[in-house]
Amino acid sequence: MVINKGNLLKKIFKNVFKKNEFQELKKTEHPILDNCIACSLCVKVCPTNAIKIFKFRNIICSHCGACMNVCPNNAILLDRFTIDKDKCTKCGYCALVCSIPIIKNEIPMPNTPVITNECNNCGLCITKCPNKAIYFENDEKGNCKISINPEKCENCSICIDFCPMHAMLSPADYVKSCIIKVDIDSCIFCKECEEICPMKK
Repeated sequence: MVINKGNLLKKIFKNVFKKNEFQELKKTEHPILDNCIACSLCVKVCPTNAIKIFKFRNIICSHCGACMNVCPNNAILLDRFTIDKDKCTKCGYCALVCSIPIIKNEIPMPNTPVITNECNNCGLCITKCPNKAIYFENDEKGNCKISINPEKCENCSICIDFCPMHAMLSPADYVKSCIIKVDIDSCIFCKECEEICPMKK
């Protein structure tokens, strides 16, 4: 292979002196999981194992079967929690009878943001809280940890947006996380989950 040194030098100098236009940095958007029925199709196609379904889902699905009975395309297999993506037309009938969203609606909604295990107790959220509702306290083992006073917290979400560890969930997101969790740090945004989701509009 012959390399034209003249063209190579032109390209190098062109890129060196060219003003690169960078797009404005945007905050990573978390997926909207309001309509999730925990079918687990996304779990199976995720290349980085970034999606987790709650552990009792298989037990519930194996004893229900309502979705299988209403599916007009016989896309839901006999084990009741496997969907044939080639047959599924995303009609949404399964979602109408699925007990998983009902379970989700029965999960008690917290009064304040929920601090997850990802919290490293850096304390940055304490400085940002306008109502001084976040503070350090000692747990049963004497370890210092972040806590939120529900009487002072107004759910303004400033702490959620500011947390560098993404270790705080809004009350609504916490309820969703009880059904399905997406590790946004492991996600490579391949969109495979979106393509296979039967609830995609």
